[in-house]
Amino acid sequence: MGEKTVLVTGGGRRLGAATVAALVDAGWFVLVHVRTSRAEADALLADLSTAHQREVGRVFSADLGTSEGVRSLADAVLADQTVVEHGLGGLVHNASVFFPSEGEGAPADMARARHDLWMLHVEAPVQLTGALQEALKRGKGSIVSMVDTSWGKAWPHLGDYSASKAALRQRTLGWALDLAPHVRANAVAPGAILAADWEQDAFADTVARLPLQRSGQPEDVAAAVRYFLEAPYVTGQVLAVDGGWGLI
Repeated sequence: MGEKTVLVTGGGRRLGAATVAALVDAGWFVLVHVRTSRAEADALLADLSTAHQREVGRVFSADLGTSEGVRSLADAVLADQTVVEHGLGGLVHNASVFFPSEGEGAPADMARARHDLWMLHVEAPVQLTGALQEALKRGKGSIVSMVDTSWGKAWPHLGDYSASKAALRQRTLGWALDLAPHVRANAVAPGAILAADWEQDAFADTVARLPLQRSGQPEDVAAAVRYFLEAPYVTGQVLAVDGGWGLI
């Protein structure tokens, strides 16, 4: 399984957990990063290991809100036997936070929250990619960044969040050039998949207007991630998994 080893950040819950499950089902060995959801990630891998009758991955804990945390994760990945032997086949930048800058759901200390948002969505992916760059080259790997559908649009009170995701999107396109031909880089832009507690009404209104008239599932996003990891002639692309949201 070492020849198909992938690191998924934020892989313990929600979209990350669905991505981990889909990649294990496809034969990948998954290194799952978590910050606080260690128990959930351990249980997920245990269930998948039982279902597939093999070792399917390992869990690493690190706080990607700090450069020290990023470095500790990179060191752990580089020391993993599968990566030592075969390099890294994939890196999924999935770890994320989502909140408005004002109103319901906004953090009390917005200045600190804004710093954490940019660190997690931009600085951590940049630092982690740099640290793992040689392992990705050895593994002829693929980077997949989780961005969103806000490109070219504006949502009320989501300017900070949208700007950070736009920066990750643009940096991913840069990697597609900078790391070619040995490493590919693409991005997935989920639409109405999972609603936060503070956006239930707005989420329902959006879903009602979508061409497909339903919300997506985490598995839809996971399938897009898998596609990019396994499509050897695709790089520098952004795939919207949004039920046609971009048409309205």
